[in-house]
Amino acid sequence: MGGYFPGPVGFAAFASVKFGGYVLAGLTLRKVQPAIAASAVKIAATRTGLGVLLGPPLMLAAIYANEKLILNSNSATPTVLLYAYLFAVRLLVWALVIFLFTKDLSIPRSQLWRYAGVGAVWSCLLDLPGYGLALVSPGQITIC
Repeated sequence: MGGYFPGPVGFAAFASVKFGGYVLAGLTLRKVQPAIAASAVKIAATRTGLGVLLGPPLMLAAIYANEKLILNSNSATPTVLLYAYLFAVRLLVWALVIFLFTKDLSIPRSQLWRYAGVGAVWSCLLDLPGYGLALVSPGQITIC
């Protein structure tokens, strides 16, 4: 089963879309929680950094687990499970980021999880332009 990975330019395009979207998320978070002292850029850099560090190994692990658990399935189930896993990871990462920047504010847990949920949905929506740019970027790496 062949295919390709986006190369460095595609990775940079994807990360740039995510960072820009996370700046907007940081601005929104600061608007709903004005006591947050961190800049939107700092929030975006933290979220993007965690995504770059944790994203690839966790995604590869999920793909591997998905292939081992659902053998020879031609349905959309593996893709749905993979994206559900991705959403759960994003929810936890957003919860961590929001906690880091609001721990001195003592916001209620329900509010933290609500913000994290909105952040996870936003991360998923940013996949569309990010992945689209990564696919059309030059320098793709062929795998066979």
